[in-house]
Amino acid sequence: MACGGWEGTVDQGQLEARLRAGLEADRRYTAENAAKLRAIHSAPTYDEFRQLVLGAHLKPLDRNDKNKVRPSIWNSLASSATKKNSKPPPQDTENSVYPADCHYDINNPPSTTEGLVQLWERLDLAERLELLRILPPEGIERLAGGLVAGGLLGDAITTLLAFTPAVSDVVMVVNMLQALTVAKRFSLSVSLVCGEERWAWGRLLEKLQLALSERPQDLAELNVTEWTLAQLKLKFNL
Repeated sequence: MACGGWEGTVDQGQLEARLRAGLEADRRYTAENAAKLRAIHSAPTYDEFRQLVLGAHLKPLDRNDKNKVRPSIWNSLASSATKKNSKPPPQDTENSVYPADCHYDINNPPSTTEGLVQLWERLDLAERLELLRILPPEGIERLAGGLVAGGLLGDAITTLLAFTPAVSDVVMVVNMLQALTVAKRFSLSVSLVCGEERWAWGRLLEKLQLALSERPQDLAELNVTEWTLAQLKLKFNL
């Protein structure tokens, strides 16, 4: 085959395999994101929340699969270790700042936007919250910009929904939301969101409102007030 001066053959099998892998990755992401939204409303504890999300990609066995034996891991610590040590698909790590066999350290995160987003995508929900707690303001801004540019605004919001009522967590969430609102393409991203993701935004602001009503003085001293939340609602079109 000749095209644009290049001669060679196209491996149809390889192309189909890549397409199937991409479709499966998209399906799994959509399922997990939807599960986060459902779990936030129904799961009383973080452990139950996490189990619902981790199981979101599972689907009923096909008739031909019912007789096959498949191993299961019920130990959450083992699952976490497997996640960190497993090798991502080659297309995900080609340009990654983290090699496939790298044991990353969220206490020493990268300084670039690309590196922060790549790290974010390798972390589970609890680790993402911990990353947000330790990042300096400039790191929060870089991460927020990268998430919006990468179409991960909804992913950021569903992560923030798991914050604790501690004053430090409330301030962290507000800082991240403010960083998201000043990121490039934020307005466009907001205009395209509807359904469950918009519900998640509203739920997050409700949780912040409740936290503020319980600790108004403490939060006011850290510049989180009714006016702060009102401005965020306007920017998120709520």
